[in-house]
Amino acid sequence: MAHLPYDDQRGASRLDDIIAADEAHPTLGKQMLNGLGGLVVLLATGVVIVLLVLWKSP
Repeated sequence: MAHLPYDDQRGASRLDDIIAADEAHPTLGKQMLNGLGGLVVLLATGVVIVLLVLWKSP
């Protein structure tokens, strides 16, 4: 309870989000392609790790 006054003071000095003039706004399709691409990379990495473990096992 003693920290409440400090939280009130700090809340007034917080900065709002700053948006740059050249900030990209990707479309929904681009975001979905990026997500699928990341998913494929993670899946391929997992498969490679599993294959390496199986290859090195006795």
